[in-house]
Amino acid sequence: MISHKNILGIIVLSSLLFACGGSDSSGDTPPDEQAQVPAKTVGTLPENGEPCSDFEEVSGNPFKVSVRFGWNSAQFAQNYALKVFENQTEVSSTTVNTLQTDVVLDRGKTYTWSVTAINSDGETLGDTYSFTTPGVPVGNYAPYAAEITVNFDMTSSEMSVSWIGRDEDGDTLVYDVKVIEGENAIVEETEVSTNFLQPINYMSEVEYGVEVISRDPNGNFSISLTEMKAPN
Repeated sequence: MISHKNILGIIVLSSLLFACGGSDSSGDTPPDEQAQVPAKTVGTLPENGEPCSDFEEVSGNPFKVSVRFGWNSAQFAQNYALKVFENQTEVSSTTVNTLQTDVVLDRGKTYTWSVTAINSDGETLGDTYSFTTPGVPVGNYAPYAAEITVNFDMTSSEMSVSWIGRDEDGDTLVYDVKVIEGENAIVEETEVSTNFLQPINYMSEVEYGVEVISRDPNGNFSISLTEMKAPN
């Protein structure tokens, strides 16, 4: 027969065991913070598809100009990486924590550029822009980077892709166009003479990229790229 004293000891021991083992429900480890990859930044200077107007002379070098580049602030971004290209050749790469910087470039040439927003969780590439520096061109100007427009029709689940290409010399342009779904190219067309593609079926919430290479009859070209996420 169990005495009252023994019953009391069992109750106290059970309470202690419950207290030691009850931390699983009350002391859960807080979930990790969700990664916050920066948003896409939008370039503002130089104006896309135009001769550059925001520049300064370079003292002692009449063949160079200092061009001001600017862009909008991107949410969660800590730094911005500016890359400038002449055709496919990278001529400048600069990482800053400001919204503008100056780059010395040759006169009379067409350049493309983009800005990547960066933080500790990742980076997001911005669209490609293009401009021409002031001065007499050496040979023929390269085309401006095409301005790409992508629209999603949620009723038909089709995306429309179009672009506007320009050339300072007025040359007739053709285009090589690629549409990327995730990591796979779903459309690849070369020497397109129109400025649009036929509608393309898309999948909701999938990342898409569109690349347009503008070519003139003299072998000059520029590359334009935009990326976006399809709606749900």
